[in-house]
Amino acid sequence: MSWRNTAYLRQTKPVTAELKIANAYQSLFGKSSEEAEIVLSDLAAHTGFYQVQEPGADLSNYQAGHAAGMRTAFARIFQFLSLPDDQLRALEEAARQEYEHI
Repeated sequence: MSWRNTAYLRQTKPVTAELKIANAYQSLFGKSSEEAEIVLSDLAAHTGFYQVQEPGADLSNYQAGHAAGMRTAFARIFQFLSLPDDQLRALEEAARQEYEHI
């Protein structure tokens, strides 16, 4: 099996490549479904997207870089979503609740 990507478009049609990617993310995560909500809140919790470093937390370069990278990974998905304010607040609350139990 060969996985699809947009690498072939990036050199000649970068805007088309970006639109393809945006549409793919919207297709997967832009739906209002139980599955999308569960996956997004789980990813937000596991990447620490809504978490603030606690006082006294390990802020070594490695740990800080790892935490920033995790949040950036979720931000990549999040940038393609167009959620209304009430859904953004609900996602944050769900992620915080999820985080408390992992």
